[in-house]
Amino acid sequence: MPNKLPLKPRVKALPSRETKQSDPIDSIDWLALWTLSLAAAALVLALITFFAAADQIGAAFILGGAGLLMALVLSANARGWL
Repeated sequence: MPNKLPLKPRVKALPSRETKQSDPIDSIDWLALWTLSLAAAALVLALITFFAAADQIGAAFILGGAGLLMALVLSANARGWL
């Protein structure tokens, strides 16, 4: 089935000075990156604790403590305290 393309563009191109991209480092959400790295570290520690030492309660405390810490920091950020 053939497609009909528009004869003229529907939007105007912006001049190059207005299309300047912001610095990529400014677009990174550092708090979310910290949260993900803390979760990954807690998961690795919990796996080591669970499989190497066969300590189920210790692994649960590691995961629970990391989850609590992440929840507290993200909640403080949402309230504007950080």
